[in-house]
Amino acid sequence: MFLYFGKVIKIPSAWGCGRSSTRTIATAVKHVKKGKSSRSKIDKHKTSILKRRALQGEEETNKGHIFKLMYPWKTKLQLAEHLKSTEVYNSGGLIALCKPYGIAQVRGVSSDSGPQTVVQILNSGGIPDHVPTVGATIPVLKELYGASHLEVIRSAERWSSGLMLLCTSPELADKVHKSLRRSRTLQQPPLTYWAVTVSLPQPVSAASKAACKLEYVNNIGKVPVILKNYTQASLKRGEVKLSVVEHQTLIYNKNTGAALVEVNTHSARWHFLRVWLAHSFSPILGDALYSSRVKMIAGKKLHVSPHNLTSYEPQMIPEELYSKLELPSQAKDMIPCHLHLAKVRLAQFNNDKSDLIISAQPPDFFMWTCRQLGLMSSEDSAAETNCDSTQGKENAGPPPP
Repeated sequence: MFLYFGKVIKIPSAWGCGRSSTRTIATAVKHVKKGKSSRSKIDKHKTSILKRRALQGEEETNKGHIFKLMYPWKTKLQLAEHLKSTEVYNSGGLIALCKPYGIAQVRGVSSDSGPQTVVQILNSGGIPDHVPTVGATIPVLKELYGASHLEVIRSAERWSSGLMLLCTSPELADKVHKSLRRSRTLQQPPLTYWAVTVSLPQPVSAASKAACKLEYVNNIGKVPVILKNYTQASLKRGEVKLSVVEHQTLIYNKNTGAALVEVNTHSARWHFLRVWLAHSFSPILGDALYSSRVKMIAGKKLHVSPHNLTSYEPQMIPEELYSKLELPSQAKDMIPCHLHLAKVRLAQFNNDKSDLIISAQPPDFFMWTCRQLGLMSSEDSAAETNCDSTQGKENAGPPPP
């Protein structure tokens, strides 16, 4: 359980229903000028350089800063051994590991035509050359587990941390996919994320169906947007994705303006969670691509259209919050996106038709940030670190506040 002190506010739950650093693209986009067709596509080379700079850190930053200690693996074996050490579930051929932030499934492959969406741009390039991918470690993991077959069936996306599910047989993979589809049929979001946000969501708790689509923006490409209105025809054509989404504010610190938010959803495709939280006036810390879709004008928060290029400006972080991160003034690019896949619920997966719930603790940098921003005490962190994992209907993971 979290410990709350005078300056920390715990929001009462009104929740009755029951889920890359993007800053580099924002930095590249701010140089785009209207009316210049020659800049109609984001410079992929510059994007890659900016990402690599963000991942490797700023020169002025303390060498021991936790944001600079996120990529220590230089070989496939080192990363594979680390992934195995994060194991939180292993039973019947289903294995759950915790994927580190920034680690891709496969190495990005460049295309002459270039990626068509901002999401694709973020999923390609930008990682330090010495860091292997998950795909490269699969043969090593197969040896470590003594498995003849091993495949990733569900994982946190590249620029977030969290659970990664693997199966040792195609039949088991089909069973997991069937369970996830069943959750959608039952309108029960199977994915639970934790996010550190720059401000309090409005409303602090919500449950709804949200529609998301990729919309073309001049000089940018296709970007995800939340829709107020949509047609059944657009759903059938696959142009619009509809998902049940529920969020609740777990903790809010009014001194730093930061909040720890839990989001339940069916899918995080197209950066849906980042867009949703920005739509809720609470952009994720470290997510500069969508955070500027919210602007403070005359003391009031307002949405900014993705067609307005100011919505791609670098993330604005209040000084009260930024000072707690112990970074130099020009090192915002170092802040990783604080989004973590904390829990996966597989509906009716067990032999007795009960749900299987698998949880994973946030990584060290996420926990450090929570402590710095008054969202978690050091005692809470120690208690979670010492928590033992168990196998069964529900394994140990981040306890509810």
